[in-house]
Amino acid sequence: MDQNTAILPLITVGLTAYNAEETIERAVESALAQNWLPKEILVVNDASTDRTGSILDALAEKHDVLRVIHHAENQGVAAARNSIIRHAQGVFLAFFDDDDQSDPQRLEKQYLRIVTYEEQHAGIREVICHCARVQRYPDGSDHYEPTAGTNEEGLCPRGESMAKRILYGLPLENGFGSMASCSQMARRSTYQTLDGFDEGFRRCEDTDFNVRFALNGGHFVGIAEPLVRQTMTPGKDKTLTEDEDYYRKLIIKHAIFIRNSGVSPLFCSRWLDAKYAYLRGKKADFGWKMIKLFVKYPRLSYRRMKWAWPNKKFNKHAQEFYKTFS
Repeated sequence: MDQNTAILPLITVGLTAYNAEETIERAVESALAQNWLPKEILVVNDASTDRTGSILDALAEKHDVLRVIHHAENQGVAAARNSIIRHAQGVFLAFFDDDDQSDPQRLEKQYLRIVTYEEQHAGIREVICHCARVQRYPDGSDHYEPTAGTNEEGLCPRGESMAKRILYGLPLENGFGSMASCSQMARRSTYQTLDGFDEGFRRCEDTDFNVRFALNGGHFVGIAEPLVRQTMTPGKDKTLTEDEDYYRKLIIKHAIFIRNSGVSPLFCSRWLDAKYAYLRGKKADFGWKMIKLFVKYPRLSYRRMKWAWPNKKFNKHAQEFYKTFS
């Protein structure tokens, strides 16, 4: 895109940070390196107890496009993102993480993906774009994580069918792949319409947002190119127990929709039982739980297993990651 021949909208890069003194400068440099103009970079320091805040203040003195908000108390990533939504000035908002790096053309490519889709399907304004990622694990291994909606022709995954795909694995054409907030971009008004992220979730808040966005009729467009290099770093909130607790909370929150869709929330809960038994390396327990699932919910279990099978490599990486840091 020739940025000299068009009046382009301001894009806000929103970056949340907590105790990231070893990675935050690299993450900010990744945001500064974006070839998009005009842009602003808005960072929320969520009451870090290390040097993250002072590093950010020093960077803000050097770069006019960078603004820093300091939370007096740690509120969690959902609240930090909501602070960004409230203070952002951009027409579009893209979220970055404090330990990741993005391709310099990420903003441009996601902007073009969104507005092109809007133009192709006139009247559709609720569009969110995720890009694929390369995840770097502590052992040095890389994993390509795809995203949904990478089809270039026709409508992308959307609406209630996408909510069903997220919550209980209903197969959906072009719907396979994860949709993490660190690879996410949308119009700021999209986040405002849904009142941002649910601050009751300190984990899987992005999954909850995607469910609510889908239930509001939203369209999920994707970019197959891995524009984000995601560093899988440990943290006190990145335990299997934390992860499992919040996914159960997600099922409870959306239980009425799940039930009205003809699926028992109990199936979703028991699937989580089996999943986390596997991630904890409890093979016998996992096998027994899967047998009981297939006996009680044969069709749902077969469908969910078939959908989950391509994630086998990712789950193996996750199993090793949690084993090391949990």
